[in-house]
Amino acid sequence: MPSAKTTPTAKTTPKATATPKAKATRASKPPKVVEPDDLVRETAGSYVSGDARFEVRQSDANWYLVDREQTNEFGQELIHGPFSSMKAAKAQMAGARDIKPLLRSTPRPKPTTQPKPPPKPKQTWLDKLSRDEATNVRKLIRALESQGVSDAESLVRKDRESLAPAIAQELLDRRIAALIDDLPDKEHAAAKKLIARLAEVLSDSGAMPDPLPGWALFETGPGREPTKRRVRTKG
Repeated sequence: MPSAKTTPTAKTTPKATATPKAKATRASKPPKVVEPDDLVRETAGSYVSGDARFEVRQSDANWYLVDREQTNEFGQELIHGPFSSMKAAKAQMAGARDIKPLLRSTPRPKPTTQPKPPPKPKQTWLDKLSRDEATNVRKLIRALESQGVSDAESLVRKDRESLAPAIAQELLDRRIAALIDDLPDKEHAAAKKLIARLAEVLSDSGAMPDPLPGWALFETGPGREPTKRRVRTKG
């Protein structure tokens, strides 16, 4: 008789059970205890101490330690620093806890009397002119300065307050002096003598007998119209 076949039996592997040591490994770590002198980032460039008393603050390239519980003698933030790094500022926290700020200073009493206003600037002769007159006078001063007249303002004032044509006389004398300066040095003396003789001739308007006409140099005003002010040449 054929022998009966036997079927193999499946082997079962017992499930591994976690040991107490493995469970402890997978457990979460306890939260880190924040010490008073530890720094916790609050915002970019700003850190707060573990007890929230101090702030380490960055400004430009420096760091500062700010005491949040005390103020300085002016009632403002009590700031220590500057320090070159955040680490250097943090190192000062322990000592900063024992620092006592100065007593707040009392404000200075306000003066009982109002200060005197500054004196008004003294008026010049130009300020006393009308608006149109002052405009014309300033134009005349600038024109004289462009001709090299250093005391243009005083010359204009003299011309306005005098019967003589001070400006025309000054310009004529300058023109004659410039002609002499253009000559060689050895001819200056002879030129001055000639101009002196010419000045006598031009000024001697009454030398001619009647009915012959005479002559005179007069100042010209706006539009080159002659005025009644005579100009005299100088020798």
